[in-house]
Amino acid sequence: MQHPAPALAPLARGQTLTRAFAAGDELFCASGTLQLNTSALAGIEALPGLQLRLQAGQSWRAPAALRLQITALESQARWRCSPAADVVPAPAPASDWRARAAAWLGSWRALRA
Repeated sequence: MQHPAPALAPLARGQTLTRAFAAGDELFCASGTLQLNTSALAGIEALPGLQLRLQAGQSWRAPAALRLQITALESQARWRCSPAADVVPAPAPASDWRARAAAWLGSWRALRA
């Protein structure tokens, strides 16, 4: 299933918002500079929080489900969040009725013996 492209959202200079991200969600910085901060990743207290900056044209993908604080630095910034791509499961291989019949027959013979 194809998701529509999300619109760009503006953030004023110094404005901060907190947003929940699922594993694989992508944050794209269209203009300005964004400061990203998290607490411990996915509830694992042993891992320190993440802190990084995105410049215009850069993106970042969430490694796990987490809450992210996004702050616009220096000037207004525009950003976009895209959900993780839908994973399409591989089709199951066609079952071979002969193999299933042989297995059933073998188990039936074992029971009768």
